[in-house]
This record gives sequence, C-alpha cells and structure tokens, in this order.
Amino acid sequence: MKKILIMLAAIIITSGAGYSATCEFECPGNPYAAEGISISNITGTNFMAEKIANALIKRQILKDSKGKYKVNLQSYNVTALKKGIFKSLEITGTDTVTDGIYASYVKLKTLCDYNYIEINNKENTATFKEDFGMAYAVQFTESDLNNTMEHSLYQEMIRRVNNIGNAYKMFNIATSKVQIKDDKLLYVMKIAVPLLNIKKELVVETSMKARNGEIIIDQADLMTDFMKIDVDKLASLINYLNPLDFSMKLMKNKDANMQVKDITIKDNKINVSGIVTVDKDVITEQ
Repeated sequence: MKKILIMLAAIIITSGAGYSATCEFECPGNPYAAEGISISNITGTNFMAEKIANALIKRQILKDSKGKYKVNLQSYNVTALKKGIFKSLEITGTDTVTDGIYASYVKLKTLCDYNYIEINNKENTATFKEDFGMAYAVQFTESDLNNTMEHSLYQEMIRRVNNIGNAYKMFNIATSKVQIKDDKLLYVMKIAVPLLNIKKELVVETSMKARNGEIIIDQADLMTDFMKIDVDKLASLINYLNPLDFSMKLMKNKDANMQVKDITIKDNKINVSGIVTVDKDVITEQ
C-alpha cells in the first residue's frame, strides 16, 4: 500500500486529534484479554522484539515516505508477534511527503487491543485474519496544500477544466493556489478571459465539512466582483479542484476503507481525522 496507508503496510511487512469514531467499528474478541505476564515479558525478550519491530516498521515507512517518524508497537509475547498478532500500534509523522502528498503532521493508532495479520513470506502476501481498524489524524498547512497542488494528477485536473473553458472561449485558469487566513481557506485563481482580453485574480472563500466520509465544500463565497459566477456552479468547480479533498483521495487504497469524520481549521492549519478499516480475510501483497 502507498500514500498515508504505507504506514498500514508497514504493519504487514513486520509481522493532536482525538479518536472518537470507534462506535462504528466492532473490535474482534481478544483471546489474550485474561492472559497474565508471559515468560517473554519477564525475560525482556518481548521488549527487544518490540524494539526490533519498531525499527523495521520505521525503515519500511522511510522507503516510500520522507519525514520524521516515531513508531510504537506493543505486543503480547514473542510467539504471538511472530504470528502477526499484536496489541497496538501508533505511528506519528511530522513534515511528511508521501507520493507527492505533503502533511505537517500524521498520526495513526489502532482501534483495538487485538490485531492479527498473517504473513506468507513465500507468497509475499498478508492476510487480515480479523477486521482491522486505525484512527488517523492529519494536519495540513497552506504550504502543504500548495506543494501538493504541484502533483501531476492535480495539474491534469486543471487541464481538464481549462479544456472546457477554452472550448467555449470563456476562461482559462493560468495559476491556482490556496491561502489560509483567519482560519478560512481561500482558493485563489488567476483567470484569463479571452473574450474580454483580461486576466484577473479570482478569490473564493470556502468552508468545508465531512459528509458520508468525504470532504465537501459547504459554502463558497466569491471575494472578487470582476465577473459574475453562479454560486452553485462555483462551489461545484471548487469541489472538483479542492486540493484538500484531492490529498485525501490520493491517500485511499483499494484494500482499505477510509472515512473522514471531522475537519476543522485552527491556528491556520487544517485538521482532518477519521478511521481506516480493512475487512477480515482481505489479502494484500507486500
């Protein structure tokens, strides 16, 4: 797996936000719930195994992502860990770049105290033996979003919009960027209008919310008045070009279900949180 879920993949290789969405995810029964302290815990071998696992996870993450990472895996005992059974995993990253997605802060934490991923090194696959869930929190700055907007796939979206505008000789988006001011997200576009032979800056103030697990533009207000644009059409256009939604969609993976639960802007930083789940019996390639 790639993007933010490369961290989830790191679990397979090794076999500030709150998390409040666990009510929608049912944890599997934990056969270790009543188990006492194991021999490997007493001797310290489990502690060493956790340290080795943490180092392996971090090394795997850094193969596909840049940034500073901290990894904390907790296991029940060495035997369980070798099978791919572990108690919890928490991964924290700062100033990360993964597949062209920039984020100032990333945190993932398992939802349950029993997680079981079976590794088949011969087939190079991993099987999720139980439903698996992680809560995530991601923080984006203005700089993060503008850097992500340089992604080739985002530039292709701009080209598609321009193809429509050019076909009717209505407009052409020359440049685009975002600004975060006073805890508001502003989408700034330099628009060329061929019929009027002018080039003007179009500023749209937006508010966003999470709906059905996705990020949508709740409201779009035109801050410049050099041209009249239907507000509903404007919101539709910004929804399509929304760099925040673009970032989150790139983080998705065919093997995992990703839901956005909350989105806020505080101290001119955008905070997105939610859950990632993988169904039982899903098989992924390492």
